[in-house]
This record gives sequence, C-alpha cells and structure tokens, in this order.
Amino acid sequence: MSELYGRIDLSKTNYNVTLEYKVLQHPDVERISSIYRDYCLYKQFESVYPLFPSEWNKPHVDLIGYWHNHQLVAFSMYHKYDNKNVHADQFAWDYKNPALKIGYKSLRTECALYKAWGYDYIYIGEHYEYKSEIQGYEILGPMT
Repeated sequence: MSELYGRIDLSKTNYNVTLEYKVLQHPDVERISSIYRDYCLYKQFESVYPLFPSEWNKPHVDLIGYWHNHQLVAFSMYHKYDNKNVHADQFAWDYKNPALKIGYKSLRTECALYKAWGYDYIYIGEHYEYKSEIQGYEILGPMT
C-alpha cells in the first residue's frame, strides 16, 4: 500500500491572519485537554493520538491557541524541524460553534504566520484531497 504525504510551499501562499490567536507560552492543560477530548468525540475517532502536556513547552514546539468570545476554543501544535521547516502535528477545536470554520481558517492563518516568521515549508502529513485546496500544497514524491 502506498502512502502519500504533503507539504505547503509557503512561497506560493498569500494568506492573511484571520483569527484571534496567541502562541501559548504557558498553556492551560485542562482546557487544551478538554478541547482535544471534545474534538475526538465530535469526530468519532476510533483511535486517537495521545497528547502529552510535557511536550507543550518544549523549545521545538509551537502551541497556537485560537479564541472566540474571550475563550480558548481551538489549538494547533507544531514541531519545528529547523528554522525553515515545520510539521503540523495536531489541530483540535471544541466545535461548539461550527459556523466559525476554525479548522478551515486556522491552517491559512498558520501559513501566514510561518511565512512571516521565515519558514519555507509546513509539512501536513498524509495526503487527503481537501488539502489540495490550500495554496502551495504539493504531494511529496519518492526518494530518488
């Protein structure tokens, strides 16, 4: 079975920050865990990837929080490979107001942020067709 993986070439993106965000220096463990639990239940995942609070304050990790009505409602966790490449490791939101479309807007906001911060690529894991809608999205090829 062949697995395809993708990344976003940030030089080919032209997004703006559209959400109220903050890079979390001291995340609220209970709130982040609650958002992740709500997200997994809403999506009805059969299996979930564990999140460990011990990872959230490491120098190679960015935890980006999103707010609505002064409440943290979503987060993204990124692992920095180096100063040019970053991996989108996890996103979750509480889905209390699906009309906010935070999942749609967060990745575009993150493209704008990481591009402004000097990164070249965001690696976004396995290929799914919906990811093709992102500017700069490309499927990684085989080793040559």
